[in-house]
Amino acid sequence: MAKYELAPTKTNLMKIKRDLGFAVEGFELLDQKRKILVVELMGLIDRAVEAQEKVESQLKDAFGALDQAILRMGRREVNLIALGMNIESDISFSEKRVMGVSLPKVKVAIDDRSPYFAAAESSIWIDEAIKKFREVLRLLGTLAEARISLMRLSREVAKTIRRVNALEKIFIPDYEETLKYIEMALEESEREAFFVLKLVKDKLSRKRGEAL
Repeated sequence: MAKYELAPTKTNLMKIKRDLGFAVEGFELLDQKRKILVVELMGLIDRAVEAQEKVESQLKDAFGALDQAILRMGRREVNLIALGMNIESDISFSEKRVMGVSLPKVKVAIDDRSPYFAAAESSIWIDEAIKKFREVLRLLGTLAEARISLMRLSREVAKTIRRVNALEKIFIPDYEETLKYIEMALEESEREAFFVLKLVKDKLSRKRGEAL
């Protein structure tokens, strides 16, 4: 606010003091929230990077095992086994809240109704590929959870930083400047009133002296 928007009255002085107190309190709370969110955000970055690396590594191993199965059994046999597989997956969502921010919890449940092929027809590489692709599904749930949480927390951190900066650099200095202006104006008014009162008293004293 511009400091000259308010008349320099005691009522406005009390109002500005109250508003300044609220602004300082809000700044302290938001700054604390910002610090907590940044710590949470840094932890999420590590989790997201770790989940991404695990997914990439597990996918590489899974496709490697699948390639080995195709080399040993042939693509046709592997395709036939794939058609007979009975695996179902289900994704459920819940949430937790961190400083008012809703963060998802992703759970991947896999129902693997094996065996779905004769042991004589299979290869150890088929079992390995299935095992690793199952793990990829679970890891993708963890990765999705970390990425979505990271995105939401990043937005909240940016919004909180903007509010903290606005209070610290704009609102609080404006309130302080306005408060100083009103206090100085009131002090000047009191000095003027005292000076006028003194003149009046001196004039009255002179009149009494002349009357005597």
